[in-house]
Amino acid sequence: MSSNSFLLTERHGPQTAMPWLVLHDRWGMIEDAVALGEVLGPDALTIGVRAPRVQNQGGTGLTKGYFWTVGPVDAPELSTLGDALYELEVLLEENLTRYGRSHAGVLGEGQGGVVALLLAAFFPDKIKRAIIIAAALPKNLSVMPFEPSLAGVEVVLVGEQSEADVEALNALGAIVSRASKADLPKLAN
Repeated sequence: MSSNSFLLTERHGPQTAMPWLVLHDRWGMIEDAVALGEVLGPDALTIGVRAPRVQNQGGTGLTKGYFWTVGPVDAPELSTLGDALYELEVLLEENLTRYGRSHAGVLGEGQGGVVALLLAAFFPDKIKRAIIIAAALPKNLSVMPFEPSLAGVEVVLVGEQSEADVEALNALGAIVSRASKADLPKLAN
């Protein structure tokens, strides 16, 4: 099946499982997203996604890695973030249709976790669970041109997040819990 999204993806797992979009940390590669998806276990359908922007090493032209937003992780610039979110929306819709599902999961680490939370806040009706590793909502969320909602989305936090981060998620209606990476295969369905 071809895709209308230009994001590079790699799929693993049974096609009968709920699909999971897996978003790597800043300066990651597709291999990093695929490896991150492995924490969900072999029974999960993971779709590793490479971020749309490339970072080069100085003037060498060598790829350092890929990233989701321009600007600080906690205050991404809206124009470039919007591009990534649009492409993720296209990818989300295509995979819900492809696998005959009404909901998907999203797993993100670091900058990918920030984008995963934003994707869930745009589409709480389509994201069942968001597993977030070492990330939080951006601090400039209140100036973004949409009404964020995590109503009914199960947000599972892995790693260190502050109580203020948890309160911000609760304020948007998220069902927040904490887990370790070892617990994640149980949460994949």
